[in-house]
Amino acid sequence: MSRIHNLHIENFRVISRLDYAPHQVNIICGRNNSGKSALLDAILINTQGYIIRKPSISRLFGIELDRDTTMYTIKNGEKEAVINSDINTVTIYRSLEDCKNKDPKRHEMIQRTLYKHILDILEGDDEYKEKYITIIFDTIDYLITISEERCEVLPYVSVDSTRFTTLMAELDRSSGTNKKDEQRSIVKARWLRKTLSSFRFRIKESNAEDDKPITPVNKLSHEEKLSLGKMTDEDIHHLEKYIKDQNLVKNLERLTQENVLYNKDSGIETIPISSHGDGFIALLSTLHHLIRSRNGILLIEEPENHLHPRYLGVLIETLFSYCEELNVQVFMTTHSFDLIKIALEYPENVKEKEMLLISKMTTDGTTVEKFDYTVDEGLRVMNELYLDLRGI
Repeated sequence: MSRIHNLHIENFRVISRLDYAPHQVNIICGRNNSGKSALLDAILINTQGYIIRKPSISRLFGIELDRDTTMYTIKNGEKEAVINSDINTVTIYRSLEDCKNKDPKRHEMIQRTLYKHILDILEGDDEYKEKYITIIFDTIDYLITISEERCEVLPYVSVDSTRFTTLMAELDRSSGTNKKDEQRSIVKARWLRKTLSSFRFRIKESNAEDDKPITPVNKLSHEEKLSLGKMTDEDIHHLEKYIKDQNLVKNLERLTQENVLYNKDSGIETIPISSHGDGFIALLSTLHHLIRSRNGILLIEEPENHLHPRYLGVLIETLFSYCEELNVQVFMTTHSFDLIKIALEYPENVKEKEMLLISKMTTDGTTVEKFDYTVDEGLRVMNELYLDLRGI
């Protein structure tokens, strides 16, 4: 398993500079806007080597262009962000120009690859293609994410979107394109969608001997907690055993992809998983993602959501036992003092104590700081953690 032992972050979102030496089970707490989610996302980007574009209301010709992702990925006023770990080295540039100024050779390769990528998308005469590409590079810029093995370019509108629309319309008029030509409109829409989509490519030749093993990385968001998704037979077997071992529900006979079967006096009763309580589903979803992260990393946003206090204890016990069994490193953010207290009081031996690290994020509105606590240290500052989480 590739595990993160050291992480270094510079100029990523609200984080100016941060060094992190995580353990196997990591709980990140702190007030709102203190950098918890930024730390979680930095880990995700570092391990994946690219940025996941979020839905946005910014559109061109019906195509989503997430300007927020590009504007706020890099700390305000800075031109690049760095996220380095034992697993990967990642640099993010705000624009092609920023990449050119810092790494001209890499910029030349990216520009050449991007040009060819757009050219391959287009159809028609060469003159039209050249004019189209000129408009793209004059009005669209790219957030550049470079890792050890690949590069991603994420397009965003660098000028007023009306200028882009106007220039494209003028190009159509000059090329004699009839706006009523439905087929041409469909082709153009396809060009734009492909041109304005994120684009990833390898930056070094693939060599089986040199390639690092891929680390499975999963992120469990708020939305995904209430959806189990597609499960393999092995996943279902693990979840069924888990429910029985933890006695989460009584009289469980069998678990399937969509249902829970109960052994009742009147016979077998089948109830859809979706008809169970949110806490039960969220707990199963967490375990499902844990199983999927075998020999890898799992990121969890506020696991306490939807969970009854009893389930928090079950969750912590599950994380300690399954993380070791499945060889998974877990990072989770939380606002729950109960979760932290249960986690700090759970370890019974040195090995279990060494698995856990509590990190408190703080900010004065400008600078983000992180304070790490081992189990013994966390128990000593329990009251401080309680007051911080209560906003006192």
